[in-house]
Amino acid sequence: MHSLEPGWQAVIRELDAAKNQAARTARAETTDQLNQIARRLKQYRTETDWRDAVLDGAERFAGAIALFAVENGQAVLRGARNLALAPDLSFPLAAAAAFQNAVESNDTVVALRTHAEVSKSLASKAGDRAWLAPIVSGERVAAILFACGELDANALELVATMSAAVLERRSQDPVHVQIAPAPPAKADAPQTTEHTLPLWGTLPDRDRAIHIRARRFARVKVAEMQLYRPEACNAGRGQNNLYLYLKQDIDNAREVFRNQFMTTPTIVDYLHLELVGTLAESDETRLGADYPGQMV
Repeated sequence: MHSLEPGWQAVIRELDAAKNQAARTARAETTDQLNQIARRLKQYRTETDWRDAVLDGAERFAGAIALFAVENGQAVLRGARNLALAPDLSFPLAAAAAFQNAVESNDTVVALRTHAEVSKSLASKAGDRAWLAPIVSGERVAAILFACGELDANALELVATMSAAVLERRSQDPVHVQIAPAPPAKADAPQTTEHTLPLWGTLPDRDRAIHIRARRFARVKVAEMQLYRPEACNAGRGQNNLYLYLKQDIDNAREVFRNQFMTTPTIVDYLHLELVGTLAESDETRLGADYPGQMV
């Protein structure tokens, strides 16, 4: 044995002990923060209390955040941290695909911070990503928690879940002021923003699940094209021939979509809609003359 071996082993043990202690300390700090957030949420009395508790809690786990109420098909800003946003900011859900998807799927959404995905006000030229979680009250999405920058997605999802739980638990409390009360139904109100889309609420559970997965697949694939092949996307738009520049990516996505999701007669070609709406910026001619078109 080398004469320095015992000393070296002692150093290794000390490093391991320090690493384990640091991990325990980090876990304790995170659970303590989450407990503080939970206590504050349980004690809120007004919508302002609830909003501030959500924002203050989520701010601990993200570089920048914003809270939007969902009102009459609009995302309405209720507060933000580390984001320079107009206090009266609002935009149609249909104009920000990531927000609309979070409401329709009732699930967390990760998307690129582009105009089409998160609106002009929240878009970033850096090409980074946004994280959105729906906050549900009863059977409706009452609000959306938006986060970007360096973030802890698991902790943020817990904050969103706790925020939703207290809304449901206190929804009948006379002191409670519901965030974004659901508007009364109108007989002549349109039930979908695109005539090609089915009414998901009328579909059987199995078909609805296929539609949700298919739309999410389409959004992820188009987002990957923009994230990993930005030069090809820009060139394709500029020459009105995205299919020429992204043929392999588009064909591969179409093949997977056809095999995995075209198993029900109600399916919609969500990949085509995403290619047109997001990649081609709502101008189908930008896909080019050789683009095969809708599959269904």
